[in-house]
Amino acid sequence: FLLAFTAFLVPDFVRAQCTYLEVTHLSGTQQVGCTNVTVTAAGSVSSPTLQCGMGPYWIGYEATGSYTFTFSTPISGVRFNMNGTNDNIVGTEELVFYINGSFYPITVPGVANSCGPPMIISPTGTLRATPGTVSSWSDLVINETISSITIDNVYLISIPYGINFDFFICCSGCLTNAGQISAAVLNVCPGSQAVVPAATQTFLQSGDLLNYILFSNPNNTLGSILATSASPAFSFNPATMQPNVTYYIAAIAGNNLNGTVDLNDPCLDISNAIPVTWRPAPTVSLSVGNPNFCQGACNTVTALFTGTPPFNLTYTSPVGGAATQTFTQNNGTFQICVPANASVGNFTVQATGLIDTWCPCN
Repeated sequence: FLLAFTAFLVPDFVRAQCTYLEVTHLSGTQQVGCTNVTVTAAGSVSSPTLQCGMGPYWIGYEATGSYTFTFSTPISGVRFNMNGTNDNIVGTEELVFYINGSFYPITVPGVANSCGPPMIISPTGTLRATPGTVSSWSDLVINETISSITIDNVYLISIPYGINFDFFICCSGCLTNAGQISAAVLNVCPGSQAVVPAATQTFLQSGDLLNYILFSNPNNTLGSILATSASPAFSFNPATMQPNVTYYIAAIAGNNLNGTVDLNDPCLDISNAIPVTWRPAPTVSLSVGNPNFCQGACNTVTALFTGTPPFNLTYTSPVGGAATQTFTQNNGTFQICVPANASVGNFTVQATGLIDTWCPCN
């Protein structure tokens, strides 16, 4: 048996009840903490060499440009750092914000930084540079329920230059996510490991660990753990397990406690569970009511099976050669016919191969 988002590793900053997680992909959809973030660019956009540690977004370097961030689960706020807004001989540009499709006036300033003079808020609520400068701003926070936000760079006069910024979303509550395991129900033969694909859509905060568990009771997962592993592969343990009993494999995530997941972590998270059953190898016993076979006649052999039907039995005898037959129940019969010219003497009917629904007999 072969039993076998892409995510960015980003820093997080905790502010009161809000954990800020950085968004860094330039297009498409990626999971970032508590939501899936879809990034859509329009107009003149690029990814600059980081200026003053800010990026990777750059809008308006040749013409007006914007980035729109859409969230599958609405978030409770965002935070920006930005650099390179012009109001000088090169040109004048300003930042405009739209939240949930509507213009959003900025009313609370950010924090001045060492990258340049701070921006100013226009009377209409847009952001502009201090006159005669190239201005920056850090830690501009917007606390709103946000399904989408657009940051637009527009020009008032002269030559475009572009504004670069980085962007963080606010997620509240527990963010640890053990993800999902994409696998069907497993039936495993003796001596084989139960292996599932690694969990996807996981999210680990600083200090978290992802493990895998094998357990017996989905109604008492933590109380019925039989084994823990760093990889999603488990072997049958005859000391604590039984064949034909359903067990479960899941991913588990939480605080790292001496190399294992702390089961007392209040943000402990467990993925979906994949059922797995170790099946015993099938067996067959052959018997005959009358062991005396006459030349030119046939006799009936009875086969008794253990395992799960149907059974695919291959058998052989010196008088009949090899044959294969399928049986739909745990017992059945087949005929052995002796040629009329067969030599007198003993012979053996032997099972040489057996497969049931789950496993072969070796």
